[in-house]
Amino acid sequence: MEERRQAMNPILSDYLAICSSFREDGLSKSERKQRHTMLSEWEKKEYDNEHITIGEIRDFWTKHSKICWNNQFINKIICPQIAIDLENGGFEGLKFLFHCFCGHEDSYLNTNSPLELFCKFCKYKYEPFQLADMLLEHDEDNVDALRYKYHALKYFLEFSIHEMPTGILNGMNGAGITDIPAMLKDIEEFEYLSKKLDTPLCETLINDCRRFYPAYKDYLQSFRRYKNFVEYLKMNNIQYQSYTSRYDYE
Repeated sequence: MEERRQAMNPILSDYLAICSSFREDGLSKSERKQRHTMLSEWEKKEYDNEHITIGEIRDFWTKHSKICWNNQFINKIICPQIAIDLENGGFEGLKFLFHCFCGHEDSYLNTNSPLELFCKFCKYKYEPFQLADMLLEHDEDNVDALRYKYHALKYFLEFSIHEMPTGILNGMNGAGITDIPAMLKDIEEFEYLSKKLDTPLCETLINDCRRFYPAYKDYLQSFRRYKNFVEYLKMNNIQYQSYTSRYDYE
């Protein structure tokens, strides 16, 4: 272990030494505080050879993935190097950024994921979807980016109808008439990604969105004729169930 640490970049070996000083789970409050203090000091420390390669980071992540999913590690190690690589026209950083989700598949939309923290690091010069598209333009079959887009779109579609039959959402806001065409294209892309990844189609979700999106657009264009969207659905014989009744898409 000592020989391995000596060959490792100091910024990585110091981080590993701190994390190895504590058991992985079940830390007491005082232990968590102590570890946080040590990591904060590590984060502030300036290293003579702080610039490390994407390859070194990737190898370290592969061996120590559990301790790397940490804001301090991501902000000090991952984000700066990916930004440099991207600025130089490289794509290895982006490939690694999306590869970080392997083994953390339940964190695609986690605000503390390397992807989200990188966007924040860049002051939102880039958005997550934009980065995925940039990588796919370079490598159209990159599975990690495809999986991210699939799961992100699935969440978006589910969220858009989670207030049914009250209305349709576009993000956190109510969908507008001009939003619907792009939202319909999202359905097409989600279906394409499902086939590309050989993932079973979420047919119920897809069919519901295709039914409700145009209906909501039509309702908005003539809403003065109806008390609310529920009345529109009933008068136009469009079947629906409230979200809490059955929107458990898998």
